[in-house]
Amino acid sequence: MNALTTRPDRLPEHFGVTAHGLTLPRVLAAERRRLRTVRSTWWFAAAAGFLTVGIGAVPAIGVVVGAMSGNEVEPTGGVLSGIPVLELLVAAFAVRAVTTDALMPTFTAVPRRTTVVIARAAVVSSAVLAAGLALTFGTFAAVHVVLRSIAVDLPMTAPGVARALAGAALHLAAVAALSVAAGWLLRGAVAALAAVLGVFYVLPILGVFLPDQAARVMPWLPSSAASALMTPAPAPGLLPPWAAALALVGYAGAALLAAALVVRRRDI
Repeated sequence: MNALTTRPDRLPEHFGVTAHGLTLPRVLAAERRRLRTVRSTWWFAAAAGFLTVGIGAVPAIGVVVGAMSGNEVEPTGGVLSGIPVLELLVAAFAVRAVTTDALMPTFTAVPRRTTVVIARAAVVSSAVLAAGLALTFGTFAAVHVVLRSIAVDLPMTAPGVARALAGAALHLAAVAALSVAAGWLLRGAVAALAAVLGVFYVLPILGVFLPDQAARVMPWLPSSAASALMTPAPAPGLLPPWAAALALVGYAGAALLAAALVVRRRDI
């Protein structure tokens, strides 16, 4: 009996579920276990930490060595300087979480394909969100200590600072969700990565050539919404933070809905 005709009560055990217990919480637990046991997860985490701290600490180091004054340091201390690089890293990590696995064993273990799509996106995005929060707030704390040693104050209680740090983590989680959806939709790592990066980097360039009336959509683009989330003070031409957060969540949700519909109808 091959994988296509495996009886539902004899599903593979590697997913940690059986036909009588295919609940979303169990699939989520299996996906979390899978993510923890993949070596590349920890390589990506180490690279993210190195880049966030290394790039984010550059402004503080510049102040310490006298290359710039303390007044030139922005309210977030420059700790979000590495976010554009992290976008690429997170997109590659999330796309890889979908495109490197054989799908037949997964869908044999969990025939409800929509459950798999939702579970994988939820696990990858929540892992990125948790790592993003730890890295942004941790780097800010480290930069605060460095600047405090030379009598430069960098309070987290300043207006918009904590929200901007959390917004950066939310933005990375949205990038992860969009990348997972692109991976399901395109089934090719290069194509999926190109699509995600195109959304964040090519669409804003194309928007420059839009007529004035059509240019009103520019603040709603994913890249503009991300900028609104990571800017401590309100800026002209950007959405309010709450609207930016809703926009990013909406884009991720719409992409995952499309991915679920396509995966349900696609032959493996």
